[in-house]
Order: sequence, then C-alpha cells, then structure tokens
Amino acid sequence: MSFSDIHAPITNNAPITDNVGDNSNNTNSNNTTNSFNTTIHGVAGRPPVSFGGAFYAYIHDISNERCWRMVIIFASRVVADEWWRAMSTSTIDFLKNNIQRITPQFYTHNTAQWNFYTFFSDKRVRNISDKFRGKMFIVLEHDHDGRGITIIPLQSIVDHASGDWFSIRSKANASQYWYYDETLGCITISEIQRTSFRITSVNMHEGAIMVKADQITLTVQGHGFVVPRTAARIPGSLTLGVTNSQAEAFRFKFEDLDRGCFNSVRDGLRFVVCYVPGGGGNLGWELSL
Repeated sequence: MSFSDIHAPITNNAPITDNVGDNSNNTNSNNTTNSFNTTIHGVAGRPPVSFGGAFYAYIHDISNERCWRMVIIFASRVVADEWWRAMSTSTIDFLKNNIQRITPQFYTHNTAQWNFYTFFSDKRVRNISDKFRGKMFIVLEHDHDGRGITIIPLQSIVDHASGDWFSIRSKANASQYWYYDETLGCITISEIQRTSFRITSVNMHEGAIMVKADQITLTVQGHGFVVPRTAARIPGSLTLGVTNSQAEAFRFKFEDLDRGCFNSVRDGLRFVVCYVPGGGGNLGWELSL
C-alpha cells in the first residue's frame, strides 16, 4: 500500500487561523528571525500549555439503573489511556468486552459479568491493577434512589486515536507548528502554517487509543511517509523528509514526541525539525486538531 491509498482530509498545509498565537505581524512564510520567536520555551504574555493533571471519568453499570455508578480519578490523561489499553486488550475472560469506552470521560461496565469496583481487590486482575496502584482511584457514587451525583470537570482533550489526522505543535509555545515545506523537502517550524499528519500505531488497529510505548508512523497528505534524513547543510542533524515507500517509513515511539526526541534547528532563515535519538531536545510536542 502506498501513501496515496490512504484516505486523507480535504485540506493540508493550511494557514493557522485559530487563536493560539498572534500572527498579525507575520508576513513571511519563511519564518525570518524578525517574525519567528527563536526560543522554544514560550512567548512573553502567553501562558504555557498545560502539561497535564488529574483526569476524571464516569463509569456506569449497564446491567441495571440503580447502582454501581462510579467516578475514576486518574493521575493524568496519559494514565487513563494506559489503563484503557490494559483493559481493552486483556485476555481475561470476564474482562473481554466488559468495559466499553463511550467517550474519554464516560465508560460502562457490566456487573452481571464483573464489577469494576473490585478492580484493586480482585486477585484475578492483579497483574493489571498493580500497575495502576497510586496512579488512580475509584469513588462510588450515590445509587439511583440517592439522586445526587458528582459533577466532574469537562476536560477538552485531543483523542489520540490511531489513524486520525493531527497537527503537531510545541507544548511550550502553542503557536509553533510542524509544517512540511515542499520547497525544502522537509518539516519546518511555522507560526503561520501547519501540516496535517496521519499518525498510525503500527502494532494496533485503526481507532485504538495510542499509548507511550506504541510504535507509530507519520504520513504527510499527498507526499508520503515521514523519514529522517541526513542534511548536508545541517551537519550532525537528521531532518524529516518524506518517502513514497511504506516499508521505509520512520517508526518511533509515541512518547518520543513528548520527551524531547525532536528538536528545532536553525537552517538559514528557517527552523527545521530534526530527530534527536534518545531524546535531550526541547520540552516536547503535542497533538492538536
């Protein structure tokens, strides 16, 4: 299968029109030093992007309407995604198809099959639950006759579903996006334009929620699969180009985006994205729509 066989969104390399940054003074798509903030550590007057915090979700019993309603408090949405991966891929018979993910903040369970309230006490699931001790806890809600229910905060997140299309932006400066520059043949940093990338977990089915350990590939609409290449003009750096061959597509861990494995390096009047094996680059990147 080639990149042209993959369904792609209608638009790509679109100008940035949201309100994450003020681009009113940026008139040069080449991101000259006059229009591009050279620091990756934030912009004065603009608050940093949140790096996470407690994440909340309801879980409701579908076998009856009276009881076993709960709130799960995760240490972060990363923990929530890891927990869902563990539950949804478990080979334990009574867990298969028991817990369903309706939205990132709403799940169901079936107590006729197994009661999720026993997650930390049931020895049969200990190989899963032990991994999440100290990272999440469960709060029992009122039964139906009790009427009251905890109102959890609405937390707007980008669902990390394998096979979807995303923009990639700096976690420290939300106005800086990855942009595939066709004239250079590599991915650059831009405050004016951004490129849509299809991010796919190579070891999971399409639609699966990606977690840190997943091997992923990136696809640029209409161009190909992202691959690191040596650039003679930037000694010692691996820029990100594209290839038509899926077999050559660069595979890296999903967590590499967050842990500093991609850096911005000056290339004349531009900044290009370079791969940093083992990490040690900037503060990381996050997905947006």
